[in-house]
Amino acid sequence: RKKQQQKYIIQFMGREVYTKNILSNVRRIWTDELGKKEKDLKDIKIYIKPEENKAYYVINGDITGSVWI
Repeated sequence: RKKQQQKYIIQFMGREVYTKNILSNVRRIWTDELGKKEKDLKDIKIYIKPEENKAYYVINGDITGSVWI
């Protein structure tokens, strides 16, 4: 069975932001900046605030931060 492909794009103020890029940045923070293992990443919640040009994240319920979008 072929895996269903999904793509989420946020459009605002003449820009397009791909949610997969935001997710990649948050995963990179987890592994590269925090030195954690990918297998220990259990849950990511991302809150996108286009008016602030930021996406806020919560990893595993207790690690928080933000990335520019």
